[in-house]
Amino acid sequence: MRRAILLALIILLSQPLVSATEVSSDTDDASTGTLSGNYTVKDGATWTVSGHYDISEGTAIVVEEGSTMIVSGSMNATSQPQLSLANTANVSVSIGFLGESGILRIDFASEVLFPISVEIDNTTTDNWTGLQLDFPGINMDVENLTINVTTHPFQPFIAISTITLSPQGATPELRTAEQLSGEGTSLVIPDRNNAWTIDVQGTLIVTGAIFGAGITCHGTCSFDGAAMSSTGPIEVYGSISVIDSTLQGGLTDEDIIIWDDATVSWDNSVGTGGLTDNWVNVLTTRTLGVQNGYVTFYGYDIGYLSIDTSPLYDNNTFTISEQGDNVIEISRSEIDRMVRWQDGDGIIHTESASGKVILVTPWGDYEQIISNLPKVNHFDIELDLPQLSFDSWVARDSESNTNNRLGVNATVSNTGDAPASFFFDCTANGSAANIGITVPYSVGAGETIVVPMNWDSAVEGEFKLECSIFVPYQLEGFDVLTNGNASTEVVVWSEGEDDSSNMVLPIAIGLVVAVVLFLVVSKMRVNSLVAKEKLDSEIEKEYIEEVDEETGTIE
Repeated sequence: MRRAILLALIILLSQPLVSATEVSSDTDDASTGTLSGNYTVKDGATWTVSGHYDISEGTAIVVEEGSTMIVSGSMNATSQPQLSLANTANVSVSIGFLGESGILRIDFASEVLFPISVEIDNTTTDNWTGLQLDFPGINMDVENLTINVTTHPFQPFIAISTITLSPQGATPELRTAEQLSGEGTSLVIPDRNNAWTIDVQGTLIVTGAIFGAGITCHGTCSFDGAAMSSTGPIEVYGSISVIDSTLQGGLTDEDIIIWDDATVSWDNSVGTGGLTDNWVNVLTTRTLGVQNGYVTFYGYDIGYLSIDTSPLYDNNTFTISEQGDNVIEISRSEIDRMVRWQDGDGIIHTESASGKVILVTPWGDYEQIISNLPKVNHFDIELDLPQLSFDSWVARDSESNTNNRLGVNATVSNTGDAPASFFFDCTANGSAANIGITVPYSVGAGETIVVPMNWDSAVEGEFKLECSIFVPYQLEGFDVLTNGNASTEVVVWSEGEDDSSNMVLPIAIGLVVAVVLFLVVSKMRVNSLVAKEKLDSEIEKEYIEEVDEETGTIE
């Protein structure tokens, strides 16, 4: 036990001590030196750094709400910077007329795994990979040289740590990343991580230079004539203004991230460029509130890449804690939650997203188009739905015979904003009732209909027909019924009397009438045949007489 305690003390004492400094009154550090540890600018105080300071790795500065930090000098990480290269980069190297010729060596910060192309003074090396590249016989009797590099898209980060110039017969000279410049280049921190941090709850004003700091701006940040290197992305939750400044060496694809409803202004300033945007506006969350888990969302042209979503439901991320909360996560990644951005050319873009929510039910399909998807963390949507009321349920008589149909009329009104095709669910004294309906009835928005039905009962007794409008489970959570139930008055069902004896006379009368009709029809048919034969005989006689008169006798 004692050994464990002693070991813990040895480990604790072996750790470097971190100093904590509070700036509680107006202070101006105007000299040079190194800042290390934790610093807090207290409420009401102003800390001005007008000198030139190296900042040790891990140093953390907090600017409290109500306090101000002003950087008019320089605050640079002690980490040796690297020169990051874009897809195409033109690296300018100061030679200074060192000699007639010599070897130029490029030391890359990390191994180049995919082939790149490097060109110097019309000498090109194609499909090169490795860590150190030598160009012999380079003319060094010049003031400057340009190294043209085309990188490979499969290796997005390539950086130069140093360049060594070895003129023939002279002492080699080193050019650090800080001494290099050019289009498509920027200074970055090794491993692309911020070396030190500034947490701004109050106000930060930079008119000087900062290198290698991770800056989070919950309050107000102002860069006026500032030189910011390897600080991106600066994360803004409050506001930021950038005037006549340079932001280079973004560690990600943006120099500034504006979260949610934070604000940004960018005037006459230069960012990292290339694929890196000046700033982007990203939502921390993007969700849609619906009434139940059966509502589906479709998104179109969403985010930075203008993607279309697949059908999204409540808890499509399958997070257990979010199940059943009736919230649809519209976008899962930051790039899909990016709603505005200013590219490297200074052009502002705005997402043009739209969407659709749809609820599929046996009553019908209900959908709503969202022509301009709100650029907010959360919004709710309400579908236009029916609002049905079972107004009345009236039987045509209070008595009926069993196994006979009794007419019943149902009156249903729809005061909602959409039509519905619905069914009835009916019982009589607790048992299912036969009302002769197997198809749905449709009622339009603002319409009242009367539905005629036929009710029958196979048993005798006093029954009250009780019916309700059937609401499908897909409408759970929606208020779609004003009154969903209705019942008739009591109807007495009894067995009908046997009326067979009373049918003898009607049947006899029917038979007599049938016989009489048969005799009449038969006599009329005979008379008709006799008249036809007489007419035919007369026509034949007239025809013979006419023939005799026309022919005569030949003598």
